[in-house]
Amino acid sequence: MIKTIIVEDEIMALKSLEKLCKKYSELDLIGMYENGEDALESIKSAEVDLILLDIDMPGMSGLDLVEKIPNLPQVVFTTGNTEYAYEAYEYDITDFLKKPISPDRFKKAIEKVNETLEKRNAVSLASEMHELYIKTDGKYIRLGYPDILYFENVGDYIKAITSHGTYIFHDTMKSLDSKITNPRFLKVHRSYIINMQWIKDFKDNTVVIKDKVIPVSRAYKSVLLGSINLI
Repeated sequence: MIKTIIVEDEIMALKSLEKLCKKYSELDLIGMYENGEDALESIKSAEVDLILLDIDMPGMSGLDLVEKIPNLPQVVFTTGNTEYAYEAYEYDITDFLKKPISPDRFKKAIEKVNETLEKRNAVSLASEMHELYIKTDGKYIRLGYPDILYFENVGDYIKAITSHGTYIFHDTMKSLDSKITNPRFLKVHRSYIINMQWIKDFKDNTVVIKDKVIPVSRAYKSVLLGSINLI
C-alpha cells in the first residue's frame, strides 16, 4: 500500500482528489490537510510514501513545504497555475497536475508513482544484498558484504572486522542480525556474526577466520554445519 496524504486548501479540490484516490486500491489515504503547517507535523510523525500537494496555498506554500521535509517522499504537485511547473520540477517530483484534474491524467500520475516505487524497491533490494552502511565517527561508511570477515560484540558497540580495517559502531547483535540480508552471514555465538566465505577451518566449537579463533555456541553449531557443504 502507498501511504498517501492530500494537502489542498480548496475544499472542492480536496474532495475531488479524495474521490480520485478512492478509485485506486493501492493508495492508502491516511490524511487530508488544508495547510502546509498541519501536513508537516503529520509527515514528521508518520510514514508517508506520496503527497498530493497543492503549490499555491496561503501561509506555507507547497514549495515551502517540500523544502522543509528532510526525507522527501514522492510528490505530485497540483495547481491551477502552470507558471510553477519549471520551479516544481527542480525538486525532483514525480508529476505535475494542472487543475481541474481529469481521471485519465490522474491515472497517469499514479502509474508514474508505481513505476518509481518499483525502481526504488529494486535498487534498495540490490543494495541490501551487497552492502550496508554503518555510522562511525559521525559519518556513514559503506561496507561491501564480501569485505566483511565478522562482527564482534563489544559492550554497547559492535566491531566490524573487514579485509581493509576495523570499524566500531553503536548497535546490538540482535538488531544487526535482523538487518543483514546476505545469506552468507551467520550468527555463531551471542557475540559473533561471521561471514562464512572467510572461514579457514573449524573444529569442535570454534571456527578460524584469518588468524582469529571464534567460539561457536552449542545452540548455533547445528545451524553452522547445516549451512556448509560437508563431504
